[in-house]
Amino acid sequence: MHRFATAAALAVSAGIANASPDIICGELTNVNSYSPVGDIRAYAVGTTACNKGTSNANWIANSVNHPVISTTLFKLEDGRLRQIGVSFVKHSWGAIQGNACGFGCQSGGNWQALGPGCSDPYSANLNAAQTDLGPRFEINAYTGEFPWPPAFINQTGNQIFKRLQVPNHEMVASSSDTLFFVEGMYVARDDTLAGNNYNNASYRRMVVNQSNFTMSGIGQTFREIPAIFAWRDHGLGVGIPDPSVTISQIDVPGEGRFFLASKAVDLGDGTWRYEYGLHNYNSHRSAGSISIPVNTGSAEPGFHGIFYHSGEPIDSSPWTPEDNGSSITWSTVDYAVNPNANAIRWGTMYNFWFETDAAPTTGDIEIGLFRPGSPSSVMASATVPTLEDACLADFNGDGQVNFFDISAFMDAFNAQDPAADIAEPFGVWNFFDVAAFMDAYNAGCP
Repeated sequence: MHRFATAAALAVSAGIANASPDIICGELTNVNSYSPVGDIRAYAVGTTACNKGTSNANWIANSVNHPVISTTLFKLEDGRLRQIGVSFVKHSWGAIQGNACGFGCQSGGNWQALGPGCSDPYSANLNAAQTDLGPRFEINAYTGEFPWPPAFINQTGNQIFKRLQVPNHEMVASSSDTLFFVEGMYVARDDTLAGNNYNNASYRRMVVNQSNFTMSGIGQTFREIPAIFAWRDHGLGVGIPDPSVTISQIDVPGEGRFFLASKAVDLGDGTWRYEYGLHNYNSHRSAGSISIPVNTGSAEPGFHGIFYHSGEPIDSSPWTPEDNGSSITWSTVDYAVNPNANAIRWGTMYNFWFETDAAPTTGDIEIGLFRPGSPSSVMASATVPTLEDACLADFNGDGQVNFFDISAFMDAFNAQDPAADIAEPFGVWNFFDVAAFMDAYNAGCP
């Protein structure tokens, strides 16, 4: 449990009433659609913040004490949800006191503070104002911290500059089953200090006019739910869940949160396609790799990420896959080589897929964390291929049991490779793993 949540729990147990702000994206409202520049078009989406907490939330302009607003766009097509566009973040600068969420707006709020139960709307025009838009890379979404003034503030450009940019071809719906979703998320320091930074994102379905690619909202805003859940909840059509999609929550100890969606698709010819979407909700450490166990061979590996724009310094190069016979791994460049490499940073989701002839089961995959720290990786439960039985003693898989297997095991053990984590407690590489391997080695292979 994070220390903020722990402190709150202790205060409640002691009978102390804790007053704290709790900012959510209560509504996603109107949409501005902009003509393309080259093969890129842009949008801006209105958002309404609601304070479901019990004290004022800071809304102080020209300081570090206000929320920033992120909007991103997703596309659900052919059984796969992908993120297809991101915006710069809107730096908020003043609050009015409405009651859009129906929480009951209380007195005490003002232009620089959103009162308990109150709401504050930012129209699409306001969220599109380029002079108030700052880059995403400066935001620590876990702590809510950012520098003031941010880079690019007060800069203007063409009609797509800093706004929610999307490639033209991504706005084309291949069928009537194609669905679009916008996610809105608020990030604020005082919200984080109160331990309330895990309910800040909401999503809403969008309708795209296929003749001119203007976009508008339809239906309700799904409050406090990130858009990755649309993959499961609307996977077979609007409001029709796809039971084959599983979503796991992964918390980095002492840090932020990821969500992992996974599913297996029977291709009908004895093979399966495995689909994964890894969404970084608010981890500043970010994800630099994903490793999925498969020892039956993989084919047709795929990757999809987002592209950064408008001067954001993040490299948008695609991740490269590698199949080593026991797992398939996608990764970006190491942080030590390039701190601006294309990690899965906060508010973004990347997709990975491949085909194999192994039927699905439930197992663990490894997510490597990008920024330095401990742990270096976290494990997530997901749909994975069933592994073929293998002789553990023949660790390097060359058909012989000899010293080279011991060497291969120790290399994997020292690298904290999941293949060497063979004894309880799992997730820890210690003497018990070494002892279990040596027992298997001494027993040999059948």
